[in-house]
Amino acid sequence: MRKTFIHSFFLLLTVLFVLQGHTQPAGNNELSNFDSLSERQQVELLMKLCWQNREKQSDKAIEYGLRGIQIAEQQGYQKEIGVLYSYVGVIYQHYKDDIHTAIKYYNLGLPIILQEKDSVEIAYVYNNLGDAFYRIGNQALAVEYAQKSMEIFERLQDKRGIAYSYINMGYLNRLSEDYETALNYFEKAIALRETFSDSVGIASANLEVARTLFLMAKTDSAMQYFQESLEKHRELDNKSYMAYSMQGIGDVYFLKGDYDSAAVYFNGALKLCEERKNLSGIIDSKLGIAKTLSKQGQKDDCLAVLNDALINARHSEITGNILKVYKALGEFYDNQKQYKEAAENYHTYIAVYDSLLSELQYQTLNEIKSRFQITEQLNSVNENLKEKQKAQIYAFIIIVMLIIFAVTLFLRNKTIAKLSSDLKQSNQSKDKIFSIISHDLISPFHVLLGASDLLMESLDEKDLDNARNHGHLLQQTSEEAYRFISNLLAWSRTQQKSIKLRKEDFNFSQLVRSVKAMFYNQAKLKHIQLKMNAPETVLVHADRNLLQIVLVNLVNNAVKFTEQGGNIELSVITEKEQIKFVIKDNGVGISPERLSAMFKDTKVESTPGTRNEKGTGFGLILCKEFVEMHKGKIGVKSTEGEGAEFWFTLPLQ
Repeated sequence: MRKTFIHSFFLLLTVLFVLQGHTQPAGNNELSNFDSLSERQQVELLMKLCWQNREKQSDKAIEYGLRGIQIAEQQGYQKEIGVLYSYVGVIYQHYKDDIHTAIKYYNLGLPIILQEKDSVEIAYVYNNLGDAFYRIGNQALAVEYAQKSMEIFERLQDKRGIAYSYINMGYLNRLSEDYETALNYFEKAIALRETFSDSVGIASANLEVARTLFLMAKTDSAMQYFQESLEKHRELDNKSYMAYSMQGIGDVYFLKGDYDSAAVYFNGALKLCEERKNLSGIIDSKLGIAKTLSKQGQKDDCLAVLNDALINARHSEITGNILKVYKALGEFYDNQKQYKEAAENYHTYIAVYDSLLSELQYQTLNEIKSRFQITEQLNSVNENLKEKQKAQIYAFIIIVMLIIFAVTLFLRNKTIAKLSSDLKQSNQSKDKIFSIISHDLISPFHVLLGASDLLMESLDEKDLDNARNHGHLLQQTSEEAYRFISNLLAWSRTQQKSIKLRKEDFNFSQLVRSVKAMFYNQAKLKHIQLKMNAPETVLVHADRNLLQIVLVNLVNNAVKFTEQGGNIELSVITEKEQIKFVIKDNGVGISPERLSAMFKDTKVESTPGTRNEKGTGFGLILCKEFVEMHKGKIGVKSTEGEGAEFWFTLPLQ
């Protein structure tokens, strides 16, 4: 007993030594001569400071990056804008643990980088997107972007970029449990980084080797790499990666049954993650602490730590974190033979997992839409990427075909399942759905295939005018197909009563801002000003995903029916016991005949937008159903030729 205590005491001293001595950067004079510099020099300095401060002063680094973007936009420095968007995305992803915000910034920068035809920067953005989608669990998009990035880097013989790609490929093979291949990629990355003395990259790759060896049950080798990674990251003063290394060491000690030592390292990792405000790291550290407390018989303390971790997971808004905690809670109650509580947590785990699959499906559809928008913006193709971009057009069409096929199978299976309880209602819904599919979907799909063939011919003949026209047709038609599929999927689920409200507390104003950002590029193409008038925080208890679909449809309609140079205003108003969302535009307005039939499902029809954008008429039907599911109301007022004002309300409780 005394020997174990002494061993743990010395381990605690070791961890305290690792944690001490990290002084905060002193107040700097980095911008003391800023005003005397030219605008380009100012942007270059802000880019440098943004990247240098990314780990130790992440908030300051983001401030530098956004200030640089503002100046670069005023001066028209397009390449610098694209690179700064990428920098800010990296900081949000790796140092703020905010993956969704990171993806938003990557997607803002990608069209600019593509227009600048900078192959290296394009590859880095693809690499960052691959890493981001991997971390939120979208393996399909992660693999696609990782392979794109690696192909470009290998063609350019960019060793630093190739090393990054190898790390991503290692992640993905490890996720597929192909540990030998994953280990090979990580070791190849280390070997490459040694050729250009990348100490930071070598340290992070050592951590991935350690994690892979641990999963292969090679605990002694894993411990050696975890300790080496910890030492190197301590020298670099990289606290987040120090914490990851300490978590790994804690896992090894736990596996060996040395729970006191494991607890010391998990607690050390928690302290570092709390200092860096790294929510995912905090959650993993608390899960490690909880399992050691459980083994030590401290059941009440274990449950308290798990409940704290659940609060952190919900705050992180990352579904994978929430899944991990519910699984741990289920296992805890199962071990305590509290089977009712265990079943409740496992049931919640399954519900969250189902929500994650829906989120990934919506995310993949959105990604297809974004790609077509980017393609329409480009006036020419990069010579180095021309052949790859031609192949991507076919890939996009194949993806759309697969999604349509999957949706059709999904609807058919749902219809068959419903026959056992309500045959008549199921047959009516099935007939209506497939009637719409056969009527509205086959036409745009034929256009997609025909226009892609014409686009290939024009590119081969170097007839850029015709190629641009065909590309515009492809983009427009694919948008129609995208909106049709999204709304059809949601509508069909309501007809089968398969949608259930999954309410949670969240900031409604922040959701509105997120949807507004999704339409930044679409509004910019029509020179439309998207304005927002809302308090910083308006908390609601509602289903975030369903309300996002409502907001997306209303904003899409406003952009669709607003002329070039128009204005759209989004407002969030807090009333007595409800909130009211209002979207007002100065577009073409609505005729009295259509206004009287609005929100009725007796007809499924749509009016072309100001640029001949087409729809299916499902959008407003969905909006009405989803708002009424929340016990809210929806309405519209409009004068033809003077714009429209749509609104809906939600109860605060």
